[in-house]
Amino acid sequence: MASSSKKSTTIVNQYQYTDPLMVEVQDGYAAQTYKNYITLIIIALICAFFTWREYNTHKGVLCILFAIIVVLCVIATIVSLVSTNKRKKAEIQAFRDSYSKDGYDLMITIEGTRIRSYKNNAPDVDLRKNDVRGVFETERFFVFQLTGGILLPLKKDAFIKGDVEACRNYIPELKKK
Repeated sequence: MASSSKKSTTIVNQYQYTDPLMVEVQDGYAAQTYKNYITLIIIALICAFFTWREYNTHKGVLCILFAIIVVLCVIATIVSLVSTNKRKKAEIQAFRDSYSKDGYDLMITIEGTRIRSYKNNAPDVDLRKNDVRGVFETERFFVFQLTGGILLPLKKDAFIKGDVEACRNYIPELKKK
């Protein structure tokens, strides 16, 4: 029984990270960001509607408040879209400037609570499990979003140890339903 509670996750993923793959990961990140803001707007509008519906007095004040909320949500969404697109373009350009279209050999290892990546066999990222801030998937990748805006893409068909399901189970509180 004690051995199952101390079971350690081991995942190894290795592949050539090229320009088209990098673009897919950045597009997935942008789409995830957009979805988060759209969800926020929908929740704010639903809350505003039910608040307005419950209060019979001061409807004019509530209408003004709702208008302000809607305008702020739209502004936040536009700012997010612009900044996300700028970040995406900057990341893609930096990748192209550094690695051309050939890319680099990327190896990602997850052992217990340690998450490490290596670019062309040189250490790159060395973080802990609690540095994972989110996850998302694209057609070919399972991506950990780490502290500091780092994206760690694990290619779905490049597992040496483990698999996509092991990645999903690694951070259960972030697991997609």
